[in-house]
Amino acid sequence: MIKSEISKLKYEIPFSKMHGAGNDFIVFETNKVKRLDGTENEITLKELQEITLKLSHRKLGVGFDQAIIINNDPKVLKSAHYEMIVINSDGEQATMCGNGVRCFSKYIIDNCIESKSLNGTPKEEENGDIEQKIETLAGLVITYPKILHHLNQYNLMMIKVNMNNALVLKTNQFKDEEFENVLNKGVTDEKAYIYTINDLSLPQCNQLECVLVSMGNPHCVIFLERNIELGNLSEDTSNLSTMKIDEIAIKLQKLPLFKDGCNVEFVSTKHSKTTNRVISRVFERGTGETLACGTGACGVAVASILMSHCDKDKEVTVSMPGGDLLIQWSNETGEVFKTGPACTVFNSNIKI
Repeated sequence: MIKSEISKLKYEIPFSKMHGAGNDFIVFETNKVKRLDGTENEITLKELQEITLKLSHRKLGVGFDQAIIINNDPKVLKSAHYEMIVINSDGEQATMCGNGVRCFSKYIIDNCIESKSLNGTPKEEENGDIEQKIETLAGLVITYPKILHHLNQYNLMMIKVNMNNALVLKTNQFKDEEFENVLNKGVTDEKAYIYTINDLSLPQCNQLECVLVSMGNPHCVIFLERNIELGNLSEDTSNLSTMKIDEIAIKLQKLPLFKDGCNVEFVSTKHSKTTNRVISRVFERGTGETLACGTGACGVAVASILMSHCDKDKEVTVSMPGGDLLIQWSNETGEVFKTGPACTVFNSNIKI
């Protein structure tokens, strides 16, 4: 009789399945991952990537766009209360996730996660705000969970996030020192963010005008009506909801122009000047098309303001298939603020 080897279970993980505007995640704490062999060694990044790959499959696992992992003892930024580790569904680590950081923030509130640097949880300020300082690979991100908000529900919380400054995206086209790092409408040279990509050799187009923005991660924004006006796209691509974006996005992501790929946003600006609202679909690197992307919404809003599709003095609404995100680009500090929902779908425990 042939004995088949059964792989041993290695980890037990308590987690929450969450989403931010339809961008879905598994959220858990590093120190709550239990080794089933009884050892207590700290979980490594390689192991977290292995866990993510096993659980991310939509048919064979929990299914999600990214794993959002909480460490309550950040090592790099002394001012941080927590560290957020983001791993895409393909197992690659990401620098930042705008929708994920809202779910991260809600998870901390829901589970009263103590910060070792604070010896407790962040305290409520006089104005009722709670300020959470979160270390990411893109730098320090500050979240403000809106405990009292008219859109809050039993499983949903509105959260405002300081996404820091919008930056010039560093590409292989220019030397890093050629432009100032921070994007500023009316100050930054247009050559730093408007780029025409040629020789695409695709059925839909051969060239595209793109607006490049960094929100700590790279974004390539394509305005449909602008590219139709330039003759880069045909009129039959004007319906964003039915447009086939995969082939274009994958081609752009693989271009040598980008140092580490890019997230690609397709944007319709119909009526944007009267409503300060744009409609967007996003194709994320390492994941594919998602229902929403927080940093993508920020990149889209910044690009829309840079190209005068929207007014910087007003809040920009970025509508995506998963819902709306509200973006403000501060005239005073240049910081970008994003407000949107974080929703808990269910809590569970799994052994893998």
